[in-house]
Amino acid sequence: MTVVRRVWPRGLKPAALLAVLTGIGLGMGTSCARAGSPGKSQSPPLSPRQTVARLIELRDAGAYQQMTPLIVPERATDVVVTLVAVQDFLSANEQLCGVVRRHAGIGLAQAIDQSQRAYHLDIFSKYVELLDEAIAGDAATVSFTVDGRLPARRTQLRRLAGTWRYDPGPGAYQQLADAFQKMARGLRQAMQEIETGRLTAQEMRDHPDRVIEEVRVRLLPGVSALPPSPTTQRAGAP
Repeated sequence: MTVVRRVWPRGLKPAALLAVLTGIGLGMGTSCARAGSPGKSQSPPLSPRQTVARLIELRDAGAYQQMTPLIVPERATDVVVTLVAVQDFLSANEQLCGVVRRHAGIGLAQAIDQSQRAYHLDIFSKYVELLDEAIAGDAATVSFTVDGRLPARRTQLRRLAGTWRYDPGPGAYQQLADAFQKMARGLRQAMQEIETGRLTAQEMRDHPDRVIEEVRVRLLPGVSALPPSPTTQRAGAP
C-alpha cells in the first residue's frame, strides 16, 4: 500500500495561470505525436494504480500540462482547470491568513483558515492511500482511502490506445471549478476589507467574531456551489 503525502504547490501567479490554461490544448494535441516519436525506447505502460499515483505526483509538482495525457480527453480540461482554481483558492487563503496573523495574531488566523475545504478532491485529496486495482477489459478501478477513513473509495480509469486514463465522469469537476473560483474571490474581498482599513487591526483584535463572520459571508456563494461530498452521497444511497 502506498500513502501519498501531499505537498501542496505554492500559488500560481496570474501569468503562470494563463500559461497553464492556454497550454492545455497544446499538450493534448501533441501527446500522441510525442508518444510515437521514432528512435526513443518506449517505457512500459503504466498500470491503473501507477497512473493514479503519477497524476497525484504531477499535481503536487504543479505540472498541469503533463497531466492531460493521463486523463480521458473529454474531462482533461475540466480536471486541470479545477485543480488550478483550487490552487488559486489556497493561495488566496494563505494571503488572507497572513494578513490577519500580522494584524490580529495567530489565533484568529487559524480560526478563519479555509484550507481544509481543498482536502477532499477524489484522488487529489490531501492524504491519499492507494489500495488495489481491478481491471475488466478496457475499464479499471483503483481503490483508495482519504485520511485513512473507511469505507474505501474507488476511481475509474479507461484504456485508450494502450494507455490508462483517469475518468472522473461528467459534472463534478465543472461544479468544483466554479465553487473554488467563487471562494477565492470571496477571500480576496475579505482581505480587501482589512487592507483598506474597513476592518482595522484594533477592531479585529477586539471583535474577532466580525472577521469570522466577514469570511463566512464572503464564502457563501462558493460554498453553496460545492457539490455534495462523497459522505453525503453515500448517506443517501440505498
